[in-house]
Amino acid sequence: TIRVWSADNGSDLGTLEGHTAFVIAVAVATDDTVYTASIDGMLRVWSGRDGSPIRTVAMDSSVSTISIGAGKTVLIGDVRGRVSVWNGGAAPARTLYTFTSWVNVVVIGQDGRLFVKCSDDLPVQTL
Repeated sequence: TIRVWSADNGSDLGTLEGHTAFVIAVAVATDDTVYTASIDGMLRVWSGRDGSPIRTVAMDSSVSTISIGAGKTVLIGDVRGRVSVWNGGAAPARTLYTFTSWVNVVVIGQDGRLFVKCSDDLPVQTL
C-alpha cells in the first residue's frame, strides 16, 4: 500500500493499492505522476492528482529501484543486477547494463543523458 500526502499542508490525499507484495521504490515525475515498484515484479503508474491507475508494466524480476528523468524516461534497477530504461510507452523496458549484484539505487539526470547506479558489486558508478 502506498499513501500520498500533500507537501503543502500535510493532508492525506489517498491510498494507492494494487501491488501484491511490498513496495520497494517510489518516484514522482514533475507532473505528479507516481511510479511504484515492488518485489512482485510490477512497475505501476498512477495519477498523483486522483490516485487512479494509469498503467501496469510486468517486469521479469523484482524491481529494486526506479528514477524518473526528462520526458518521463524511467530508469529501473532490479534484483538480478540489471539497469533498464522504459520510455512510458507500449514497448517493454530495454536493458542497458547487467551487473553482478542487486541494483540498490539508480538516479537519472533531468536531461536523461547520465545515470548513476550503486550496488553491492562495485562502488557508485556514473555511466
